[in-house]
Amino acid sequence: MSSIRRQNSSSSLARYAVAKSPGVDLYNGSTSRDFCNSFWGVGDAGVNILFARMRGAVRTTDELRNFWKERAIIEEEYANRLLTLAKTTLGKDEIGELRNSLDILRLETEKQGATHQQLAGQLRTELEGQTKTLLDRQINHRKNVQSPLEKRFKVKQTQESYVLKAREKYESDCLRIASYTQQIEVNPGKDVERLNLKLKRAQQTVQANEKDFASFTKTVLDMIPAWEKDWKEYCDASQDLEEDRLDFMKDIIWMYANAVSTLCVSDDQSCERIRTVLDQLEPDKDVENFVHEYGTGNSIPDPPVFVPYRDQQPDGSSRQVPGSRPANFKRASARPTASNDRAAESSQRADPSPPQAQQEDIGSSSRSGSRVDEYVDRSIVDPAVGRAPNGTPVMVNGSGSGSGSGRSQQQQQQQQPSLHPQQPPPSTWQPPSEPQERRLSAPLPQPTQGSYHEPPRAPTPPPQEPNGGGAGGSVLFYVKALYDYTASIPEEFDFQSGDVIAVTSTPDDGWWSGELLDEARREQGRHIFPSNFVTLF
Repeated sequence: MSSIRRQNSSSSLARYAVAKSPGVDLYNGSTSRDFCNSFWGVGDAGVNILFARMRGAVRTTDELRNFWKERAIIEEEYANRLLTLAKTTLGKDEIGELRNSLDILRLETEKQGATHQQLAGQLRTELEGQTKTLLDRQINHRKNVQSPLEKRFKVKQTQESYVLKAREKYESDCLRIASYTQQIEVNPGKDVERLNLKLKRAQQTVQANEKDFASFTKTVLDMIPAWEKDWKEYCDASQDLEEDRLDFMKDIIWMYANAVSTLCVSDDQSCERIRTVLDQLEPDKDVENFVHEYGTGNSIPDPPVFVPYRDQQPDGSSRQVPGSRPANFKRASARPTASNDRAAESSQRADPSPPQAQQEDIGSSSRSGSRVDEYVDRSIVDPAVGRAPNGTPVMVNGSGSGSGSGRSQQQQQQQQPSLHPQQPPPSTWQPPSEPQERRLSAPLPQPTQGSYHEPPRAPTPPPQEPNGGGAGGSVLFYVKALYDYTASIPEEFDFQSGDVIAVTSTPDDGWWSGELLDEARREQGRHIFPSNFVTLF
């Protein structure tokens, strides 16, 4: 809705605005800016200006009162609609945390409606009521002070117009008398009698005009002291009222801003309570609770069979006892769950992820229908021995997977959380923490839409060497570089995509120790590299 600018009325202050030339002091050196010393001037120029100012002040207050009134109506209508909305049925067929969340949604909506209703009442009682009080005071000032003074001002202006007209007539007669006298002196001929006759009539007229001029002047002079006293008192009263009005305008609008701001804070707190309840909603748990409360079991009744007449009992019933079989299906779902999507987005915001081009190998198994069930590539593990080619026992969830474990591959997979290309691992993995004395010289690869790369999960290493597992320690396993990396401190080493690195230590901060297998590019003393740039080889 576009704002409409009000046109200047006949009493608007704008029509009295005049351009003031630079350097012209309209106050004759006075430093006072009080109304009683600033609205005089020739022809009472300040009177109309101050009158217009006070009339405009009344209009502004009335407009502000109407503004509060309309805003209160808007808030009340909005509050009523929120309260009506909160009474609608929402999720009566739900159970668990979802039912609780929907109940909180309705409850908080009802609270928001009550808050807006409270704001509407505050606008009416405090803002609109106080503005109405000021408006009544201004109207009373205009009625009892300004209106009588405006009438006296009109009388004064009328008397001054009489003086002006009498002066014009008197001065005109004086000029004619002087003209006739000069003509008689310069040309004492036959026109003397005619000029003397005109001079005589002019002298008679000037006497009457002089009398009127003196009378009107005396009347105005008698009015001036009372007028100046009344005008000075009006200026003082008007200045007091204007100062009070300006202070009130500042306070009332500030109060309005605080009220609306408090409402916004209340709405935000209400929304935060909704979010807090939603944090308790775990879709998997709600599904489990539903199955636990309402599940009917996993027994699938056998289909009915035909029973011949000879096999029936005398009472017509069958000797065969109805059988059943347990449901042992494997759930197949092609949709990514909302929880997985949210977890993936959260992980992408927190962890550096590789570009899409580097994810094709990782996601190919999922696209083909297979699932990556462990962090360790089992293709390199000898099923009989449970060791990697380098002899390191493969650890799953902190337990060895040797031949003596006695656990089947299915049991191991049940203990290992399944990975999805778009789902972060269940464990809380953080990117390598940077030492305070350095930062990576180049930004880590940014994630692309719909892609996720899991950093390599190192098997639990055997006890470290006394030297801390740095360069030259025992090899734990091998990794392959996914990206190029340029070292930023002397302890780090450069590597390129495709390089094979022997890992000798896996600290928790994500900066691992190892060495390149390429002896030509291996440098003594450089053994640190970022673990999120590599994957298990």
